[in-house]
Amino acid sequence: MTLPTLLLGPMLRRVEPRRVCVFVATSAPARVRVEIFDLGRQATGDPAPIGSGEAESLQLGERLYVHLVSAHPDRDSFPADRLLAYDLELDSSDAAGVQRLGSLGLLSGRGRITYGDLALPTFFIRHRIEALNLLHGSCRLLHGKGEDGLLSADEVMAADARDLRKRPSALLLTGDQIYGDEVAGPLIRHLTKLGSQLRGADDEVSVPGMPALSTIPVYGRQDLVAEHAAFTSGKAANHILSFGEFAAMYLTAWNEKTWPAFPSGEEAIPATAGRRLEVTKLRHRYATELGNLLEARRAIPAVRRLFANLPTYMIFDDHDVTDDWNLTAGWRDRVQASPSGRRAVANALATFWAFQGWGNDPELFGDDFKQTVTGFLAAEPTVDGAQFDTSLWSFAGWSFAAPTDPPTIMLDTRTQRSFDDGEDAARLLGPAERQRVHRLCRNAGHQSGEPLILVSAVPVFGLELQERRQKFLVDKVGPYEIDFEAWHSNLAGMVDFMRLLTDDLGLTSCVLLSGDVHYGLNVQADFAVGRRRVSVAQLVSSSLKHSGMASRIVLQLVGNIGTPFHARLGWDRPPTANRRSGLRQHLLTRAANTDEWDEDSPVFLAPSLAAHLNLDRPPDYRESRRYLRPAEGGPSPLIGENNIGLVSYHGNAVVHRLLGRGRRGMRVSTVTFPLAAQPS
Repeated sequence: MTLPTLLLGPMLRRVEPRRVCVFVATSAPARVRVEIFDLGRQATGDPAPIGSGEAESLQLGERLYVHLVSAHPDRDSFPADRLLAYDLELDSSDAAGVQRLGSLGLLSGRGRITYGDLALPTFFIRHRIEALNLLHGSCRLLHGKGEDGLLSADEVMAADARDLRKRPSALLLTGDQIYGDEVAGPLIRHLTKLGSQLRGADDEVSVPGMPALSTIPVYGRQDLVAEHAAFTSGKAANHILSFGEFAAMYLTAWNEKTWPAFPSGEEAIPATAGRRLEVTKLRHRYATELGNLLEARRAIPAVRRLFANLPTYMIFDDHDVTDDWNLTAGWRDRVQASPSGRRAVANALATFWAFQGWGNDPELFGDDFKQTVTGFLAAEPTVDGAQFDTSLWSFAGWSFAAPTDPPTIMLDTRTQRSFDDGEDAARLLGPAERQRVHRLCRNAGHQSGEPLILVSAVPVFGLELQERRQKFLVDKVGPYEIDFEAWHSNLAGMVDFMRLLTDDLGLTSCVLLSGDVHYGLNVQADFAVGRRRVSVAQLVSSSLKHSGMASRIVLQLVGNIGTPFHARLGWDRPPTANRRSGLRQHLLTRAANTDEWDEDSPVFLAPSLAAHLNLDRPPDYRESRRYLRPAEGGPSPLIGENNIGLVSYHGNAVVHRLLGRGRRGMRVSTVTFPLAAQPS
């Protein structure tokens, strides 16, 4: 395909009073510049710029250049609580003269990236506006069923583009922005070809131990990645592997102009691909995925417009790399020991950095890190594959603070885990990362007792029924079949995290934003460590695009049978009980949720059970969860359709609106959380 000069963007990234970051990707070398305008005080005529900046530009392939502009104000800071706009100058080697957003075709027609009568993409910096309004979502599988939840976000922005009291000031993407493992059959050939265009012809032979990627049949990678990369995903038939393929996936996810004309199922899967029944099944799968992809493509202009007008912050979950990523110590060690797996993970992380991580906070990535990535991709003799792999695998700076008020800390719960044993559930934040999160909070201006927003890809307080099911099944089917990695899967790790909140950060209340689980959920939780208690509003939005009728029906049933309130008492080590013999007592003394009585781990019991056991000491911890149903009614607290969350944080209350996406458009489910009053 003929590559457009502007491959991606503009994407509005980190925005704060003294810096506005804008990301673009191009297919040729370019000088990129951004100008900022104040529309809040615009008189007649064109507004004068109030700040500007030029991009730091990096070459990542023969036809792939990424640019991150940091625009700075002409005076001390950009004005707050006023509508600001920006324009972009692109001076590329393959274009005649300097192009701006208008000449790039982005200010008119179907591909326009502006709202209403606004002439340019806009944003604002919140300061005195009472409510913090932000959007959050996760799990965007391009060939997932249903309409894209980001369409609802675009509709919210369109309705409130000029009303800064209602307009969201940030978008938080909380994981699985792409799926590296679960890739649609109609896409895989395109991603391989586009990857070679971007990186160079050698891209398809750049993964050690793998055949040339273009020679692998559609739906032909499942056994290859299991054998050569030690991956455990059960949906890896088209797993992307090279740097170019991962980069191509980002372009495809966020720019419809990089999409191909898809071949038919008969062309993609020839009759010689297997037995007749197998070929028929694969062609049917291909056709189904193609239909879902075409629906996704129709939404991408709105997605591109959203990203151009809303500061966006992103953190990974497993599918941004591969399913089960670092699920256990055994998984990590086996994949790291495999040349194919080690390189594929490094490629995924390098592209995550380029397209997601860099714009979160440019200062987190030093010159050595960037030079290692760019040097390896440019085949510089000073950087070899081992250095590239090690740099990505060992990097420990993915968690970051987004500049909201109150501060938002987006947690890396994937690469900084700690493990108690080879196949046991992980502690999602190891000790070094907990210390780093503490520093991030302090550096963001957070003081003990003040409110805080935390983002964890997996819910901290999820659906208790699902956690109990996983603990029951893990010994029977193993951790990889059931994604055994809830916070409560490792109670010591859960307690470590709660102590970070209560002891180190001094929180009395906080908001937790999560995704991952493919349903929306609202949980009012409390956790006490001794006499210190934190009240938590756990808000879950998932998935943006990964819903089907069957899953919605199952979720409705699960939501109906679950209890609305759940409580447990916890001890650092098993308490001594006044045991009595008999079957009844045997049943009573089983740990709640099938937790094992391990001398080295905490034990949590239902209060009714603890009362029967005549325990020798009071509990060290108290936990409760209340599952809240939407104000609009309905018997289930679970939202099974594609959705995105709209959070309004004002004073001591948080309103969470899950914007469901169905065939009839947007459906709103609202829950209001009263938070504990902060100390004066």
